[in-house]
Amino acid sequence: MTRQGVAAALDAALFDDLVRRYAAMFGRDEAPWQAWLLANGPASPGAHDVLLSDGEADAAAIDRVAAAGAVLIETEREGGRWIDTVRSPMGTWVLDVQADDGNPHSPAFVAVLCAALSLHFPAHDALCIARAWQPGSTAWPGAFARFPRVRHAALASPDAPVRPFAPCPDLGLYVVLPSADWIERLVPLAVPTVQLRFKSDDPAAIQAEIARAASAARGSQSRLFINDHWRVAIDHHAACGGDSGIYGIHLGQEDLDEADLDAIRASGLRLGVSTHGYAEMLRVAAIGPSYLALGAIFPTTTKVMPTQPQGMGRFQSYVALMKPVIPSLVGIGGVNAGNMREVLAVGVGSAAVVRAVTEADDVAAAVAGLKGLFE
Repeated sequence: MTRQGVAAALDAALFDDLVRRYAAMFGRDEAPWQAWLLANGPASPGAHDVLLSDGEADAAAIDRVAAAGAVLIETEREGGRWIDTVRSPMGTWVLDVQADDGNPHSPAFVAVLCAALSLHFPAHDALCIARAWQPGSTAWPGAFARFPRVRHAALASPDAPVRPFAPCPDLGLYVVLPSADWIERLVPLAVPTVQLRFKSDDPAAIQAEIARAASAARGSQSRLFINDHWRVAIDHHAACGGDSGIYGIHLGQEDLDEADLDAIRASGLRLGVSTHGYAEMLRVAAIGPSYLALGAIFPTTTKVMPTQPQGMGRFQSYVALMKPVIPSLVGIGGVNAGNMREVLAVGVGSAAVVRAVTEADDVAAAVAGLKGLFE
């Protein structure tokens, strides 16, 4: 059946070269992606269609594209910058970037965008890649200054830079643990970095776990991060006069919108944040966190992930982009003794594990073996 509509102009040679060059690194979607100018798009777009609008789309078009599970990118000019609103089944992102020319959807831009989508990047990350692409180049983009800034959901105004959080050194072996019992077991083994990821809705239980974990870490060689429960961690840290045993707080993307980042910064505690791709890394970079966790690199069963495993190809590209900006990086997600060396070889100074320790028959031996991989 013939599709209706007129496809957007695409640099076919560039598209073919990029897919051929990078498919082994990132993987390839066998279903072809197609870009269309919104006015000429098919009446019934599909999940592998991206509609490009020069300016704001009307509500009916937005609803039609959303109902089809397709991607809509609305582009407006603001001074010398492109403002892109990316709408996809994964949500809405608004990004802005310096304009290279006067064409919002040039054939080269469309080629890189469709290539990135074909390489399994989600739409908001594919847009970041396409805008950051150096004209005339076939090298994967790695210059941070060329990447877009996040306007929505922004954590800080790009025009009013915030004071960064206290920096972290390389964090070494980073073990994520479910309880204070585990923290008390691991700290005597001199694990460089531990995280308490205690899941509970009971305020008293949360306070008790954090107090026990902090007490275990106080005066030790282990840096203790508290996952999620940032307010309790700040209060406990303050009550101890800033000598609580708590080194920092770790937040996921879903926690950032609710956390009082100014309060965390004022407490003197470090801040680590989980990221799962380009747009999230760019969003978080604006607040200057102490470290970024990049993943999930490999399949993991310890939590439900918002994205598919990133794989080593993406992990390498993320490290190359972010290390000059945020030097302390942590590889996370499915890391174990068998793949730890591969992760560290990319250039990060830390890798996080869970089951490699918590499910070990001999915990002390497992910790010693993992620590040895950093030497």
